[in-house]
Amino acid sequence: MSRATIAIGTLALTLITSNLWWAYRMFDSGITQTYARASQDTTSELLTQALSILPVVAKAGSSRNEVISAARVPNDQTEPYEKDGFVWVGYLGLKFNANGQFEKAVAGHDAPTQ
Repeated sequence: MSRATIAIGTLALTLITSNLWWAYRMFDSGITQTYARASQDTTSELLTQALSILPVVAKAGSSRNEVISAARVPNDQTEPYEKDGFVWVGYLGLKFNANGQFEKAVAGHDAPTQ
């Protein structure tokens, strides 16, 4: 085997390996960006919900239904549900006392499923 054949084979193998590495990096970057965007969307929704309930809970005597209605995001088709003592509206958990008065809100990226 001549030196030129060995050199060409080595360069071809190096090029193929390099291209495979770059393809993997691009694929991995796309997945990472997708997860980052999903996290950003969830955080944005939580912030919107939290800011929308502030005026309602600041008002004395606001009802449970008023707080839940304020927490609902426009165009959200899911219904609020109760689990573990909280009413979950999206990723926002709302806790009410026995009289239906708001006690606290928790942000739950790991909100329980129905």
